[in-house]
Amino acid sequence: MLENEQIRLSQIRKFFMKHSQITILGAGPIGIEAALACLERGWNVTIYERGNVGENLQKWGHVRLFSPFQLNHSPRGARKLRESGRTLPDEEALLLSDEYINEYLKPLSEIPEIAEVLETQTTVRHISRDMQLKGDHIGSEQRADSPFRLLLESEGIEKYVTADFVLDCTGTFGNHNWLGRGGIPCLGERKFADRIRYDLPDLLNKDRQNYSGLATLVVGSGYSAATNIVSLASLRQEAPSTTLYWVTRKTGDAPLTPIPEDALPERKQLTQRANQLASQSSDVNWIGGAVVDSILAEPESNQLKVTLVMTRENTTRTILVDRILANVGFHPERSIYEELQIHECYASHGPMKLAAALMGESSADCLTQASPGASTLINPEPNFFILGSKSYGRSSRFLLKVGLEQVDQIVDLIAKK
Repeated sequence: MLENEQIRLSQIRKFFMKHSQITILGAGPIGIEAALACLERGWNVTIYERGNVGENLQKWGHVRLFSPFQLNHSPRGARKLRESGRTLPDEEALLLSDEYINEYLKPLSEIPEIAEVLETQTTVRHISRDMQLKGDHIGSEQRADSPFRLLLESEGIEKYVTADFVLDCTGTFGNHNWLGRGGIPCLGERKFADRIRYDLPDLLNKDRQNYSGLATLVVGSGYSAATNIVSLASLRQEAPSTTLYWVTRKTGDAPLTPIPEDALPERKQLTQRANQLASQSSDVNWIGGAVVDSILAEPESNQLKVTLVMTRENTTRTILVDRILANVGFHPERSIYEELQIHECYASHGPMKLAAALMGESSADCLTQASPGASTLINPEPNFFILGSKSYGRSSRFLLKVGLEQVDQIVDLIAKK
């Protein structure tokens, strides 16, 4: 009798999922992989992408990934591409972001199963429950009685669609933090936005004319800032009049803290080179223990007058620059689900249970991390899941391999509904 009951429940689940709609937001690596995992189960899937496939990755296509290809794809994705006749990169290859897109992600998005359910140039503006307000049935599974209602916009035309499950895989890249003290805009930051970038320009190729022979301020003490510093130092070898300032809140012997016995050679090499430039080279003026207070115009030179506050001495220092690269991190775009019941960390804005689990991580090396499990991705809002880098909120420690683990865990969880 028990075996018969289990068979009956399994059949009910299969029927339910066959008639359920799973909506995936974002056609980056995690969104495409999630769609493939769901489609393999025979589920109904639609992917909405506001730009093109891998839109955020394309913005730093010239940058080499730290992690080898084997950590950045799923077995099912590789299998699908091989079945279609594609030759995949070597498992140990360290690909440029553009190479990863062109040799794996874009071909995966073009297999018939994915291409049929992918809608690009479509922005998800808001998500709610169809017949419930945010305050209805607080923390209750009854909220799942009403489907999700999504407001979409494409080519200026709005429409509504509904879904039974929503997987938000939109990432954080593109939602930059502010440069100023305390995380809000410094004086002048918004006014001079056309001379500030928050990403990784192609400094040695298509963007070099905007930085060669000029004074650039780089702000931040992470790997993005280090990448920009190393590229600008190379540019300075060809254009000696190029001036570099590197401002970090961190003090000490060097801007970056090396990871002991770092297993990723590219990351190790970048850390060593950036620290060497900051502490031992005249190519970079490193100013540690400082924050940006204001940006003003300097009429005589057409430069930007940047005032820094030295945090230990509580004094100020002024420098003149032409460009600013603010590598101060990114944060999740949360307005799309503000009408849902999302339990998020007040510090990182990632899902609360996952944020708590990440706080318990003792290693400084993100390579040692594994996804803590599907339970950490569950919200009070039934059937709504945040996956990928967005699940880490403001933390920069996310790796694709963790997102791939999240996909498998959530798909398994949905299958048990």
